Amino acid sequence: MKKGKVKIEVFVPLGSCVCNFAPFMEKIGRVTSRFKDVTEVQMKSNKSSEASRYGVQDMGIVINGKIKLSASFEEKQLQDAISQEEQSQQ
Repeated sequence: MKKGKVKIEVFVPLGSCVCNFAPFMEKIGRVTSRFKDVTEVQMKSNKSSEASRYGVQDMGIVINGKIKLSASFEEKQLQDAISQEEQSQQ
């Protein structure tokens, strides 16, 4: 990860049909596309040890290892979290 980038970890059920999480990913894409120069997005399995560590069981987002958003997040919540983390890194 490049210094200064906001790390966004997206946890999804990688073994299931993409149709199960496509709307979730589209919502993330709409927000992160506005911040493409300052974010790094990584998709990870919701069955991974990182998901367990963060307490993500279904789908969720973790921003810089500390801000957690559930699958039902509002786009403004993600936008605000990215802006907040971007400011704290400057």
